[in-house]
Amino acid sequence: MRRRDVLRGASALGILGAAGCLTQPSKALPLNEANIERAFLYAYPLYEISRTGQNRAAQPGLNKIGNRATLTDHTMRQITAPNNDTIYTSAQLELSSGPVEVIAPTDTRRYFNITFMDAFTDNFAGIGTRLTGGQGGKYWIIGPNWNGATPDGVNIIQSPTNDVWMLGRIVVDGPDDLTPAKALQSQISVHSNSSTPPRPFKVKCTSAEDPENFLAVVNEMIARSPGNKGHLGEVGLYLSLGVGRDPDFEPSPDLIAAWRAYLPKGLALLRETFQFKSLISDGWSYQARGVGEYAATDRLRSAIALGGLAALPEAEAMYFHALYEPGGDHLTGTRKYVWRLPPGGIPVDAFWSLTMYQPEDDGRFFFAANPIDRYSIGDRTKDLVRNADGSIDILIQHEQPTGEKAANWLPAPAGPLRLALRAYLPRSELRNRKWKVPPLVRV
Repeated sequence: MRRRDVLRGASALGILGAAGCLTQPSKALPLNEANIERAFLYAYPLYEISRTGQNRAAQPGLNKIGNRATLTDHTMRQITAPNNDTIYTSAQLELSSGPVEVIAPTDTRRYFNITFMDAFTDNFAGIGTRLTGGQGGKYWIIGPNWNGATPDGVNIIQSPTNDVWMLGRIVVDGPDDLTPAKALQSQISVHSNSSTPPRPFKVKCTSAEDPENFLAVVNEMIARSPGNKGHLGEVGLYLSLGVGRDPDFEPSPDLIAAWRAYLPKGLALLRETFQFKSLISDGWSYQARGVGEYAATDRLRSAIALGGLAALPEAEAMYFHALYEPGGDHLTGTRKYVWRLPPGGIPVDAFWSLTMYQPEDDGRFFFAANPIDRYSIGDRTKDLVRNADGSIDILIQHEQPTGEKAANWLPAPAGPLRLALRAYLPRSELRNRKWKVPPLVRV
């Protein structure tokens, strides 16, 4: 028999080796707002994974694959801050009864990644262009407590939790490239090796501002993965605050009152955090280090779960956001902007895209309908007009422009807007923050 732990990547090295090594605290935290905040920032990703996992459990089902083989448009509302660069393959894996087998294809020319996120939203393993050089194969995804034998030729990926979100991305160079991208996607398969049905989610997510629902969902998610692996090793710190208790635990009125008073503040804190105001340069928010990784702080992990769920580790992709003009005013479609990209473009080894979003009141972001069905623009966009020096002026406005550079239009909503710049396989000058994103200039 051959067993091979694989594909953790530089951003995830040491996760599985360290799992379960955290010690339980010897002293309970007293009930106050500061400690409720600590517990909330620890637990919030569990709520989001349960919420989105319940959607996938309903369709196509647990341990079953679902493909989105069309480029995302304004009608897609399941995932906040979607991209328009790739088609998706998604599966909600439930590993308590045994391994789930994933077959991944091989393609050394087209960028793709298949990433695995645990219940805390950390990317703990992956397959694809960067991590496996585009080589696929047969993989068994196993839970934290499984230790069975595996046949020869099977690669083992162990998760710190029994709930895993598998999300695959395959780049598409526009509508004309969709057919070959779908052909690659069709080679991804998922099936369970167990005759035991996967456990359903018992507690339905209704509102993260409802303390009874929030605690019940979080406690169910923790109970689904016994063994204190990974971040679950920290759960004992928050028992006195209602996190990590038996799913049938009935919180006291004082505990419920404390959570009820804090939850709206906590969600507001996450919305504020996701703007990364302290990291703004020329109107662009540079992401904090650790996005999508085990080493992220609880606050960063929770903010990403709210505003950018399923964000990739920095070695795979970097994300820059703009909500404000360089002078501090909010970006809005009532004004016109030009974004000039210098000659040579953005330093990446895969591709880049600039995506337009319309902010929602709940802190999430979605595409806005527009007359040309364009939601992003990038290095794969055809017929962009270049300046004499090779630079490109991207026109960002609500009204459709005319003239020679009309092909460079990125449509904006009529009101508030948010821009996201994605850079896949960023080069060292981007990861080191030496290359600066050009500012938006108001016309």
